[in-house]
Amino acid sequence: MSKRIPFVGLHAHSGLSLNDGLGYPQDHMDFALHNGGNALALTDHGHMNGLPYQVLHAKKLKASGDNFKPIFGVEAYFLPSLDIWREQYEKAKNEKKKVESDISLSIEDEKASKQKATNILKKRNHLILLAKNQKGLNNIFKLVSESYKDGNFYRYPRMDYNLLSQYSDGVIASSACLGGVYAGNYWDNREEGNEAILEAMRDTTLRMKEIFGDQWFGELQWNNIPEQHELNTCIIQVCRELDVDLISTADSHYPNPDAWKDRELYKRIGWLGKGGLPEYMSADLPGGVEEIGYELYPKNGEQMWESYQKYSEALDTNYDDELVRDSITRTEHIAHDLIEDFMPDNEVRLPKFVVPAGKTDIQALTENCLKGLKERDLQGKQEYVDRLKEELKVIKDRGFAKYFLTMDAIADKASSVQLTGPGRGSAAGSLVAYVLDITQIDPIKYGLLFSRFLRKDAIDYPDIDYDVSNPMQLKEMLIDEWGDSTVVPISNYNTLQLRSLIKDVSKFYDIPFTEVNSVTGKMIAEATPIAKKAHGIKAGVYVPNFEEVMSYSDSLKRFLNKYPHVKTHVEALLGQVRSCLDTQEELWSVRIWISGCPL
Repeated sequence: MSKRIPFVGLHAHSGLSLNDGLGYPQDHMDFALHNGGNALALTDHGHMNGLPYQVLHAKKLKASGDNFKPIFGVEAYFLPSLDIWREQYEKAKNEKKKVESDISLSIEDEKASKQKATNILKKRNHLILLAKNQKGLNNIFKLVSESYKDGNFYRYPRMDYNLLSQYSDGVIASSACLGGVYAGNYWDNREEGNEAILEAMRDTTLRMKEIFGDQWFGELQWNNIPEQHELNTCIIQVCRELDVDLISTADSHYPNPDAWKDRELYKRIGWLGKGGLPEYMSADLPGGVEEIGYELYPKNGEQMWESYQKYSEALDTNYDDELVRDSITRTEHIAHDLIEDFMPDNEVRLPKFVVPAGKTDIQALTENCLKGLKERDLQGKQEYVDRLKEELKVIKDRGFAKYFLTMDAIADKASSVQLTGPGRGSAAGSLVAYVLDITQIDPIKYGLLFSRFLRKDAIDYPDIDYDVSNPMQLKEMLIDEWGDSTVVPISNYNTLQLRSLIKDVSKFYDIPFTEVNSVTGKMIAEATPIAKKAHGIKAGVYVPNFEEVMSYSDSLKRFLNKYPHVKTHVEALLGQVRSCLDTQEELWSVRIWISGCPL
């Protein structure tokens, strides 16, 4: 086994798998490349928010002479039937109400009823979905979107057989991990014995083969968890019976082998943010990776084979070596023969319905602007007329007229029912935005430059920040008028910041809060004037970066010299994703979708 063993990771989580993965997609891609790999699939939990990172980094690598293939996917949440699941939950909820109303029943009965409803509500299994081509990617987009609309409970967007059957074209699927679809059969039937497990897995396999055909794969993983090997054995047996090919995956959750402890700490920080650690998780960090039971970084083929040998021998489990080797090498066949070498379609598709019939987009925009200029009584001021002509020319040359018409329509809808903001950021420098009532700030009066908002050589669409008093009301109004496939709420991530991160890390090393607080309370104030002087800044607000605070704050330097392990974790975790704001409650943005392709 000394020669190279072909392998591509088809199951990987970045830090966008909140409180589970660590590192951005490009970190995982870089390590896989430097570890002998030439491709990697990103399969974050429930969404595909890492796709832009994959695309940009793959292009960067190619420009530097490294061809690395990004594979676009998701680890979805799955249930056989969402309808049956809802019925079960409603039944359990009604039983709970009945128990609560019957004073003759015990507290134990009430607890059991409540736990049953909670368990049903939280039920889900994992499923790996990979895009073979643009069609498959569009279908995964649709699956994810529909799962958020119809199956999203407890922040876990679920899909079922019915949904998969509608959007399976161009999609490769596999059975995932100990939380996967085969694992669900295992856990649900374990007490009834091995034959019950196998029968449930046969049913799952036949359903998945009906949907995905030979693009359905049984997934094996190699760690020192006994249940994983019991599951592996069942998967191998059923897949042999029903002629399903096997793959092995590393299921990576951090970008390199040295990051295991940072990931364990990151998980605990995430749970603290939710209110406390779960019962199964100790506040004490593991002393070594062997205590965790698995190594979750992007491996190469030789490392996959070593993991198989190490863990199967440790648990005295007999496997067919040739079968396992084939499951490892098959991943490269899938990555380079089944999956096309493509980049996602990123063509911008703006709505046609914002352009009145019989007019071009620039004609409509010009008419709206002239109307707005007149309403603000500015049509007689040559400076405003000249500025408007200049801006409209740039907008026309760049092909952005329909974008401004779209924002104009949104602003009109918002201002008709609620308070709107005056405009902020560089968009306040646009006279077009001002006369359209998108912003309320006169850019000429206050000397604001249009070129800061939109340059003549601009390629990307300009960013218009638009504040409203009730965003969810506006979203629903736009959906009613434009359709739910056109208006899409999006996620917004918070990242780990220096001050709070130092406090969080210090908790796990029992460093007294008063000592930590004395440092975090003054380190920025100590570093700021020295950093400003170093940059020649004499006035205004300046926020020093981590390196500057490290260099210029004596308090922080003394603290980190005393606790070097804190410094190591802070350097590794600073800027990682801390949380995702709920798009349904807190933040939203408008995205345009046509034929399932997002902007």
